[in-house]
Amino acid sequence: GHAGTTIVPLLSQSNPGATFSDDERDALTQRIMFGGDEVVQAKAGGGSATLSMALAGAEFTERVMAGLAGEDGVKECTFVETDKVAGCTFFSLPVTLGKEGVETIHDYGTVTAHEAKLIENMMPDLIAQAKKGIEWAAANK
Repeated sequence: GHAGTTIVPLLSQSNPGATFSDDERDALTQRIMFGGDEVVQAKAGGGSATLSMALAGAEFTERVMAGLAGEDGVKECTFVETDKVAGCTFFSLPVTLGKEGVETIHDYGTVTAHEAKLIENMMPDLIAQAKKGIEWAAANK
C-alpha cells in the first residue's frame, strides 16, 4: 500500500532479525504506517515527506537499471499486477528484476499472526485504491 493502513510493515522479515515486545511492535508499526502524517504534522502543514519518496524512487530506479543491465539477483519490492494474493489485482511483493523487467514475482513469505491480521484488515482499502487507480488510468489514456 501507499498510505496509512495499507502500509503493512513485515517486521518479522527484517534483516538482520529483531524481536520486539508487543508494545514495541505496535508502536513501531504505527510509526511506520503513519510516518508520512507525522512528517506533515512536524512541518505544520507546510509540506510532506517528498524527499523520502524521492530517495526511495531514486534507489528503486537504480535497482531497475541494474536488472536491465543484466546484474544477477536484483530483488526489490514493488506494487505489481499479480494473482498471488486472493482478491487483489495489485499487491506489493518482492520481485526479481532482469533484462526484460520483472522476471519473477515472489510471495511475501511467512508472516506472524499479527502481520496476517494487518494484511487482512487492509485488503478492502487496498482493493478500493487499486480499483480507483485502474479507473483513473483508463479514463486518462
